[in-house]
Amino acid sequence: MRVFVTGATGFVGSHVAQALVDRGDEVVALVRARESWLGEIPGVKRARGDVLDAYSLAEAFSSPFDLVVHCAGLTSAPRNMDYYRVNALGTYNLVRALEKAPWRPGLVVYISSLAAAGPGEVNEECEERPLTPYGESKLYGEYFVVDSGLPCLVLRPPVIFGPRDTDVLQFFKLVKRGWAPAFFRKKRLSLVYVRTLVEALLFLLERGAQGTYFVADGTFSWWEVAERVSRIVGKKLRPFPLPQGFLVSVAGVSQFYRCLTGRPVLLSKEKVQEMRQDAWVCETSRLSSMGFVPSLSLDEALRETLEWYEEKGYL
Repeated sequence: MRVFVTGATGFVGSHVAQALVDRGDEVVALVRARESWLGEIPGVKRARGDVLDAYSLAEAFSSPFDLVVHCAGLTSAPRNMDYYRVNALGTYNLVRALEKAPWRPGLVVYISSLAAAGPGEVNEECEERPLTPYGESKLYGEYFVVDSGLPCLVLRPPVIFGPRDTDVLQFFKLVKRGWAPAFFRKKRLSLVYVRTLVEALLFLLERGAQGTYFVADGTFSWWEVAERVSRIVGKKLRPFPLPQGFLVSVAGVSQFYRCLTGRPVLLSKEKVQEMRQDAWVCETSRLSSMGFVPSLSLDEALRETLEWYEEKGYL
């Protein structure tokens, strides 16, 4: 199968590209300048371009593909408009290029996010209520893909962790020192290991599935996850008070810094909005009812992630 992958230089996209190469597919990755994690994956062909450059997409689609997997996207940005520009407009450009191509893909896969559905406890039938610009931009991307009329599969993962990730890395660093905010005890969330997400994608591809699916390894509290990590690293976990009002103040300062420098920040106003929600939980019965079972337990996935961080010198 000939597969076109966007975002293959990033965290999720590089794992998707690796899995497709491993199963024997011909993989072509859309690459701007830096190859990042893609450099570790032999056998991937490059197509120079950008989802914001319609001409480069037309060039890339001059020859047909059986499958298009759209992983490219921003999870943090210096300005809110950048989420809409990359996640929404970039997806629109991709879809328009496919519509104009002299061929039709067998399937378009869009890696979306639980953020597109919003906080609370949700399933595929719930009305979407995104909380942040990031969530809105991912939902707009879904609309563009679904409304195109092309055969499509939309995956909505929650928080993703695993090798090559740097967003959840700060959580692992904190817990390895033996600390976790006390309010973590009350916050429930779904988590997914990057390998589980890729396994679910391949599982659904093998069955010719279409539509929208949530993918997760289960639902936990942040404190429970922190306890599991602390047991693996052999540290006693100690709670420390971190008033949410303090987080709001820090986010305000970060917002000012972001405006001055144009750089993404770790603790933005939108991130605090997400953290203040009681639950980010998705139900995965639609996927599990088809017989999907992750190959690793949460503890095994956390251990693999920690070992990779230590090997690469992140911890």
